[in-house]
Amino acid sequence: MGLTRRDFLKALLISGAGFLGGFVGGYLSSPKTNEIIYEGNATETVTITVTETYTSNTTVTETVTGTTTQTNTTTTTTTQPQSQPQSLEQILFGNSNKQFIPLKLTGAQIGINNAYLTVYDYLTNTKLQMKIPIKYVSNGNINIGNILSAVNAYNRQYGTNYKVYLVLGRAGLSQAILQNGEWILPDSQIPYNIVISDRDWQDVYNAFQNLLNGNAMVVMPTSNQGPYSNSLWEWINGIGSVIILYQDGQQVNSVGNDINLADYILGTPGNSNPSSGGILHVDTIANVQQIGTYQSQQGQQYPVYEINDYYGTYIVLIQSQGTSLFSNL
Repeated sequence: MGLTRRDFLKALLISGAGFLGGFVGGYLSSPKTNEIIYEGNATETVTITVTETYTSNTTVTETVTGTTTQTNTTTTTTTQPQSQPQSLEQILFGNSNKQFIPLKLTGAQIGINNAYLTVYDYLTNTKLQMKIPIKYVSNGNINIGNILSAVNAYNRQYGTNYKVYLVLGRAGLSQAILQNGEWILPDSQIPYNIVISDRDWQDVYNAFQNLLNGNAMVVMPTSNQGPYSNSLWEWINGIGSVIILYQDGQQVNSVGNDINLADYILGTPGNSNPSSGGILHVDTIANVQQIGTYQSQQGQQYPVYEINDYYGTYIVLIQSQGTSLFSNL
């Protein structure tokens, strides 16, 4: 059968399309021998989530064995005997072997029959309240309260540092009684002295200890100048008027200051010899030796002593009653 022109063109188009499709398919499936591939550094983060499901059927059998323990507790209470309160001697002297102690007077209240004292013990750092009959700490119109007030006023006026000491002996302290926080010193056999000084308690103790041991003696000075440099007219019991040569002018000035304070307390300013009144004595405690004799224009002779060791000058209340610790003051 012959092909018409129309059929021929149709067949030609179908053949061309097949050829073109085969060419393109072959090109795409052939190896790429001339392709350039670029590689670089790359970081990948991969997160993997795993989900696991467990199914467990467990049967637990537990056997418990119980043990009962009974504990008996016994409580023993031991009653310790209460310690006995310290005596005044133990409080003041502790373990020392001292036979007396200077107590600084810090307060004094005067009643009708008694004096109520506040004292401080430097040896044991103890503050105490004491009650003592007023007759044992007074003489005439002067009592321990007047003395403390006058000394404090004198210190304020003149810038000095005088102190009042109750020099208390150890003997007889067993008779002291503690009552309502106060130590009562009722017995006149408890020895003591009331002393005024600008020295500390250790100097006071040292002076009186040397006096007790016989290494020193008491001389009662006046403010009257002697015939020699740094000398004063004084009095020694059993000897009479003497001349005392002091070691330097400072000691002479110290004596003069104590005489002025004694006059201030007594209300007798300018009195060169306050000891003559018998209420307050001004006493120098020193180790002395006689070095000669002085003859006055009237022909009287007086012993001359010089001081080897000076332990200070003190103002002492002469007790009208009671027992003095040092009777030669």
